[in-house]
Amino acid sequence: MHKNPYSEEPIGSQPTEVVPGGSMPDLPQKQSPQPVISHPGAHETDIEVESAEARQEEARTVRYAIGKLNDFLQWFIAVLEVTLAIRFLLKLIGADPGNLFAGFLYALTDIILFPFSGIVPSPSVHPPYQAFEWSTLIAMIVYALVFWAIRRFLSILITSPEEPAG
Repeated sequence: MHKNPYSEEPIGSQPTEVVPGGSMPDLPQKQSPQPVISHPGAHETDIEVESAEARQEEARTVRYAIGKLNDFLQWFIAVLEVTLAIRFLLKLIGADPGNLFAGFLYALTDIILFPFSGIVPSPSVHPPYQAFEWSTLIAMIVYALVFWAIRRFLSILITSPEEPAG
């Protein structure tokens, strides 16, 4: 057992003072909030301002999303046009469809050119592989016009009437 150096205090007792030898400094009293007296309708004005800010934030989010969609469509049409131009050139110079790259490109673009197949006969320049594909050129023009119209419509959606669109 250990010996208590303070004979008048029992063993295991806790000190009662937090700050030894002194007392706690007095803390300032917390003041109760004063009621705000406002004119009728002030609360409604605050709600209207918050609501207007929320609508503006939502409008900015929608404009951003439509702008990003517009950027994606621009990227997509660029890739589509380049792919169709490469197909046109490969067909024109007579690239062998048995080649891995040419075969893949022909298979990929056949899906895109399906609505335009047979629209105009493709004259053979030098059989069996060389051909001047009018349908590919027509598809390039039609796709460019369709995507231009879609992008123009989207830019009209996100501009205000007084701003010039795109």
